[in-house]
Amino acid sequence: MIGSQASLAADATPSLEGTWTLKAAYDLHKDGSKTFGFGSAPAGLLMIDHEGRYSLQIYRSNEPTYATDAKGVRTEFKPAEIASTHYGEVHLDSATHMVTFKIERAYNLRWNGTEQVRPYMLSADELSYQVPKQPGSDTVAVSVWQRAQSMHSRSDP
Repeated sequence: MIGSQASLAADATPSLEGTWTLKAAYDLHKDGSKTFGFGSAPAGLLMIDHEGRYSLQIYRSNEPTYATDAKGVRTEFKPAEIASTHYGEVHLDSATHMVTFKIERAYNLRWNGTEQVRPYMLSADELSYQVPKQPGSDTVAVSVWQRAQSMHSRSDP
């Protein structure tokens, strides 16, 4: 019986339950180069409950959200690079290494009511996944999350 329990434990889908903080967010281009649409130091939080309900927020770092020309005139505004936030249900398939986000509502209105299947990697307390290419884009957005340390395990200064 111990052997079968060990086998069941080895086949168990890892849990994403808990709170995750954003470690990195970038766009990966076909040539392998990276750009940082959310700035050099974006912040974010991903919270997943026991039932797989989630809430995700990514916010741009404190850098301008627009480009300027040589005279300092604002030339471009990219509201999609200010924030990415959505909620719904999330499911992990460890056999195929795919994570599925069933998005109920999102800042990006095109994502409302959609299902996105994303390849993922999970090692120890780090989760990373690739967001599907958007129409007209040649890049894949990558999000990297770090499992937040439990407040109960932190020591007081």
